[in-house]
Amino acid sequence: MVRPTITIGLSLAGVACGLTLVYLSMRAVMDVGGFCAEGGPFEIETHCPQGVPGVMVGSLWGGIILAGVYAWQVIRHGVPNFLGLLWPALFLSLGWNFLNYAFDPPGTQGGVVWGWLICGIVFMLMGGLPLLVMLPATAHSFTRERERPKGWPAGMPLAHMQRVAARVQPSTASGAGMVDELERLAKLHERGALSDDEYAAAKARLL
Repeated sequence: MVRPTITIGLSLAGVACGLTLVYLSMRAVMDVGGFCAEGGPFEIETHCPQGVPGVMVGSLWGGIILAGVYAWQVIRHGVPNFLGLLWPALFLSLGWNFLNYAFDPPGTQGGVVWGWLICGIVFMLMGGLPLLVMLPATAHSFTRERERPKGWPAGMPLAHMQRVAARVQPSTASGAGMVDELERLAKLHERGALSDDEYAAAKARLL
């Protein structure tokens, strides 16, 4: 489990880094009025801060790719995760930027910038409403270990434990007794279908 743990940790850290860079690069653009351009045949009125276009594009695509890696790993291994919070994190952070600059615009521009205010409200709703749904679900994914049946190792992921339990369910069709079930578990263990820990836990559960 070392490699998946490292992959999950690094991909989540990369997503957090990508979100942070998007947030900061957006603020850099808003500091120059909210729009800028680079390249092309036309005369550019407002140039982008140095490096910001590349940082914004790279952090967006990098964050999306790393979020995909993170989702693949946590779903594959059935571990508690923050997937449901990624969308709210993106839109709430960008919505905060719009609201912040709507009431405190850059330069000498005074008053409220209504275009940014409306965008801020829309983005906050797009992030806040899903957060109300996903936050309890995320918290539950980290506390569902309480549902672990007695006799199973505490270190075994719940989803993996459920898959093992499905393989070692006692057979009722043949009316096999406990001895037969123990023999069946032993054969699964010998074939490598069950690890030593899984075999011990399955026996404890049966007994």
